[in-house]
Amino acid sequence: MPVDATAETAPVARDRAIAEGRRKAFRRLIERVAPLAQARAVKDPTDAELQRMVLGFEVANERSSAVRWLADLTIAFDQAAIRNYLRSAGTPYAETRSLPVLVIPLYVTGGEVVLWKEPNPWRTAWYDLPPQGGLVPFVVPYGDVADIRDLLPEQAVAGNLAALTRMAERYGARDAVVVKATPRSGGATELSVQRLGPSGTDRTLLETVAGGEDLDEVKRLAPAVLRTVAMVEEAWKQDNLIRPGFESRVTATVPIDSMKRWLTVREALDGLSIVARYQVILLTRREALIDVWINGEAEQFRVALAQRDLELLPGAGDYILKQRGQSMPEPAPASGAIGSGAPYSAAPVYGTEETVIIGPSPSAPPVPGTQ
Repeated sequence: MPVDATAETAPVARDRAIAEGRRKAFRRLIERVAPLAQARAVKDPTDAELQRMVLGFEVANERSSAVRWLADLTIAFDQAAIRNYLRSAGTPYAETRSLPVLVIPLYVTGGEVVLWKEPNPWRTAWYDLPPQGGLVPFVVPYGDVADIRDLLPEQAVAGNLAALTRMAERYGARDAVVVKATPRSGGATELSVQRLGPSGTDRTLLETVAGGEDLDEVKRLAPAVLRTVAMVEEAWKQDNLIRPGFESRVTATVPIDSMKRWLTVREALDGLSIVARYQVILLTRREALIDVWINGEAEQFRVALAQRDLELLPGAGDYILKQRGQSMPEPAPASGAIGSGAPYSAAPVYGTEETVIIGPSPSAPPVPGTQ
């Protein structure tokens, strides 16, 4: 971020600019991970507290005079310190980063819904979107022959999940965000926003954004693009909040056909901020039984896993946690099924009763036998 400070000397101005940059970066980070209303309520830390939260910073484009110092700062924060600060304040926050989403820009003009046909100033306005640093990365389609072939405007309007998902995956995205813009009087734009796909919901967000009548269409639509980004970001945060003091348990069977498969699942669990800890109840050559304590609901856990190409599916009793594209396991033999009360003898046991603590969880009771 750019910083600019003036003082009696350049070194003093430099220190002042860096301190100001730390405060601005902290506020920007909090607004990125916490819902807007809660982010505004978070108190600024003291300078000493803030310094302890910063891992380091980089300076670029440095310029100075006798009394002025200007530069671009990149500041890295200590994730655990930020997390603890929010938890101590009782502020809910989201850390799960979404896989990229593909923007489908529908523009209503003259009673017609335009997608690939030119001109589409709404699509052009999306091309001008500056890089974003939030939890949801956006991808805008090229509008080339492959796009025209894969998705018709009427399919986008109808929310055809198969067509939208197929096109999103071609762009390396998981979900599609169908954004319909309708011009209104006074230069305003009416927005209809829906995220569709494995991580999406059936919820449609509606809002009218003010514009300027004296601007050309693309510039008039620029505020609507930024507002759409904010709406999608806010909805994602609300759906993936980690609530301090709230914890639930998910029991799942993990089908595994190799130790590599099992390690992949463990690495994902280790890297999810929503996971407080997990306990391996039983591990055999064909499956594992695990208890996972999460700071949220099972649906939030499912969405977080989906960003790591894992699926959480309802099973016969508990959940099934598997890699995306992995075939469903065959039912275990009745005489040795996990949870049946009978000894499981289909394969050797690698290990049992292992608890892995992911991060601080002051509200969670200790697991029996693991203190």
